[in-house]
Amino acid sequence: MNSRMTAVALAVCVAAAVSAGAQTRLGGNIRATNPPTGPTPRQPDGKPDMTGVWLGGLSVGDISQNLPKGETMPIRPEWKQKMDAHQASDDPQAHCLPLPQPRAVPYPWRMVVTPTHVFFLHEMYDYRQAFMDGRRHPPADELNPNWNGHSVGRWEGDTLVIDSVGYNDKTWFDNKGWPHSDQMHLIERYTRTDAGTMKIEMTVDDPVAYTKPFTLTGQAKLMPKDDELIEYVCNENNQDVPYLNGAKP
Repeated sequence: MNSRMTAVALAVCVAAAVSAGAQTRLGGNIRATNPPTGPTPRQPDGKPDMTGVWLGGLSVGDISQNLPKGETMPIRPEWKQKMDAHQASDDPQAHCLPLPQPRAVPYPWRMVVTPTHVFFLHEMYDYRQAFMDGRRHPPADELNPNWNGHSVGRWEGDTLVIDSVGYNDKTWFDNKGWPHSDQMHLIERYTRTDAGTMKIEMTVDDPVAYTKPFTLTGQAKLMPKDDELIEYVCNENNQDVPYLNGAKP
C-alpha cells in the first residue's frame, strides 16, 4: 500500500462522517457499554432472537487481525501489487460507495430476521438482504454482479448462516485495502452466544485473488435498548477526498 495511506486510512472512517448525527456519535455516544448478560434470548420457535442494535464485527483498519493466530492473508502476488498501488482516495468509502461484508464500519447495525428474509440495516448508509425461503443462488451466467452480492440464508442449529455470491470487484475489505475479485464467495456465520454478544465468522473463498479460503472471526456487542440507528448522510459536506493523498488544506 502507498505509504501515504497508512497515516490517513484510519481517518477515512472518521473524516467521512459528516452528518450532524454521525458527529454526535463520534463525540462519544457510540459505545456498547454494559451489554446485557444472561442466556441467549429465543423466539417462540426456539431459534435465537437476533433482534437489537449491534456494534462491532471485524477490524475496521486491517481484517488480517481477525485471522487465527499465526496466519497471514493468502493473497496472490499480482493482487498484492494492485493493493500496494492503492491511494487513500481510491477507497470506496471515501466516495460514499457501499461497504459490503466482510468490511466493518465503526457504526451500529440492526439485524431483522423474518421467516422469509434477513435484513441488515447499517447506520452507515447501506442495507442488504438475504433470502430465507429456501431458494438457491441463480446460475452463474444469470448473476448480475453488484456491491452486496446475492445472499441466501439458513439456520444451522443456533447459528444463522448467510451465503453470498455475485459481487463486483470494486470494494475493499478494510481501510488497508485488501481487495477481492468478482468471483468471491462469502459465508457468514452469526451466533448469539449470550444476551449481549454476537460471535461473527466470515469465510472468504476467492480463487482469483487468494490462494486458498480463509476465515475471519470477530464479535459484536448489543447496544442499549433505547439506542436506535440515526441518519447518516455520507456526502453531505464531504470535504475529505482532496486531502486523502497528502494535499494540504
